[in-house]
Amino acid sequence: MFDLVSIGHAARDEFEGDPEWRIGGTATYAAAAAACLGDRVALLTRVGPNERDRLAARCQELGIELHSLPSEVTTTFSFRYIDGRRRLRLKARAKSIGANAIPSALRETRSVVLASIAHEIEPSVFELYGAVPRVLAAQGYLRSWDADGTIKRREWDEAHDVLERVSVAVVSEEDIEGNFDLARGWAKTAPVIVTIAERGAIVLRGGREIEVGGFPADEVVDQTGAGDAFCAGLALGLADGDDLETGVRFANAVASFAVEGVGTIALAPREKVQARMQRHSSSSMSSSDNAPPGRTIP
Repeated sequence: MFDLVSIGHAARDEFEGDPEWRIGGTATYAAAAAACLGDRVALLTRVGPNERDRLAARCQELGIELHSLPSEVTTTFSFRYIDGRRRLRLKARAKSIGANAIPSALRETRSVVLASIAHEIEPSVFELYGAVPRVLAAQGYLRSWDADGTIKRREWDEAHDVLERVSVAVVSEEDIEGNFDLARGWAKTAPVIVTIAERGAIVLRGGREIEVGGFPADEVVDQTGAGDAFCAGLALGLADGDDLETGVRFANAVASFAVEGVGTIALAPREKVQARMQRHSSSSMSSSDNAPPGRTIP
């Protein structure tokens, strides 16, 4: 049995002005974070022939069991930075992933991260994992793209149908453009976690909001993948029996290492994560239904 199965497209990430490309994708980063913690991890993805060997080599290096579904292309994003803001364009998209593509061995797991980056996970997949913690990395559901592939925000019209099939959903403050009312609406169906960078994360559940403080990184080199590492840490914490707030605290600690290097290089083993948690206290603050996040209620 696996400790975590991560499902979603791997990505080929291309950066303006840089001839090199990276293997990315939420599912890939989440699997890497879980493997670095020492857990047994599988990655189910679609990847094209030009990127498959690099992904396979990285998975072998990290101890991830890779299940690569056939695809003519790898989902590909190009990145540009304009006035300090990231701009994405979808250049290619692999086929979707349905339940019939998931082998029986990957259905035996203690937790799952559902990591859609381009609307690729079909609803049938959710039904396979009803008995274990299902952490949804929801960023992909908030994206659409123009004819030229330019990524833009979309309304998550199907949120209720998706959220009722998962244990918890994770978005970033950037994903919702600071509009916490969106997250509050979604939290009426399932708990929602909003990550707030180095400050930690906010848990929205049952009309309550709890801010769980983050952990200081030794240095911030690259924030790419921090939210994905958070999802992995949360899924594993819940699988170990943690309540949601405790699981978020562990996830914050896992994510704090992800920013200390480029790609997956700085992801930490469980011993280092636990040591950081012991060295630094992580505060929690509760707020009411209508109070701003972090406001303490007497």
